[in-house]
This record gives sequence, structure tokens and C-alpha cells, in this order.
Amino acid sequence: MVRKEKLTPGKKYLHKRKTIISGVPREAERWIRCEEIMSEGAVFSRDFEMEIYLSDQQIREELYEQM
Repeated sequence: MVRKEKLTPGKKYLHKRKTIISGVPREAERWIRCEEIMSEGAVFSRDFEMEIYLSDQQIREELYEQM
């Protein structure tokens, strides 16, 4: 897991989260790039998707360092 203080803009992180797909709970993973660190959370991007905002708690619980 990653602490917000250790985030580096431009670096990719593995985002693991629980989601529901077709009514079935699943764990989803995707690589996202840190774009901007804010006082409360951070902004990430992924290819051509809209920007993704994660709160401090989500960063601690859902992000993993690139191996």
C-alpha cells in the first residue's frame, strides 16, 4: 500500500478496488498515473479516461507501488 506522502507525480501505481460488475462483486485492477497531489487526496489519469480523484483514505487502501 502507498502513503500519500510517498506519491510521485508522473509515476504509475496499481489501483485495486472492489466494484460491482453485472451485479457481481469483483476486485478490479488498473494502472493509473499520479498527475497532481492535493491537500486532500490526489488526481490520477489513465490513458483516455477522465481524471480520477482518490481521497487520502482511498490512496492508503487501494494503491500499490509499481513492481
